[in-house]
Amino acid sequence: MKEIANSPLMTILVIVGLLYIAGLSLAFLKKAYTRCLELGISKETLHNVIKSSAVFSIVPSLSIVVGFFALIAVFQSVVWPWWRLSVIGSLSYETQISGLLASSFGVSMDQMSATQFGAVLILMSVGMLSGFLILIPFGKKMCMSVTKDENASTWRYVLSGVFMLTLFAVYIPVILIGDTVQACVMLTGLVVAVVLGIIAKRPGFAWLNNFIMAFTMIIGMASSLLWVHLFG
Repeated sequence: MKEIANSPLMTILVIVGLLYIAGLSLAFLKKAYTRCLELGISKETLHNVIKSSAVFSIVPSLSIVVGFFALIAVFQSVVWPWWRLSVIGSLSYETQISGLLASSFGVSMDQMSATQFGAVLILMSVGMLSGFLILIPFGKKMCMSVTKDENASTWRYVLSGVFMLTLFAVYIPVILIGDTVQACVMLTGLVVAVVLGIIAKRPGFAWLNNFIMAFTMIIGMASSLLWVHLFG
């Protein structure tokens, strides 16, 4: 497993994929920039938007960096976590799937055979793509139905609420029941998120909304040191 996870071939494949995605992003940036100029938006305005977007993307991305280091500990490799969290990935999904498969195989991650590790990689990739594949035929219609006529129906709010409640129903019981330290970290993050959300509503603190997830993850993971010392 370690040999495959840290192999030169895996590294090359990941680098090629990331370069492709970066190139595609730059192509879309160029198209958007050109279209904005055609609409009469000044270059100065566009440059200010690009600069502010770049600055406000740094701190929120810290939560992804934290997740990256967490996955490195799970896979004992930089390459696969680098790929998973750079494309279509989620820390909670990746760790849950790898843990469930390792349990079903009756081994820990570092004891997996090449075949078992391959199954983990395939399931992570294919499972995460399911939502994306659904959006190809239905995404545009769903977006248009949500945005067109705001006063016609409230189903969009019901759909959003049901989606969030489903996530809570799936993940929260597993976290609370599974481990005391894990539960304490989650509750710490919950308190931090609520406090930051209240502060963000105050005048002059609206900018904090962009950083709540990053701060919550960092403080929550830092608190794990305390909870491990108390309950570990």
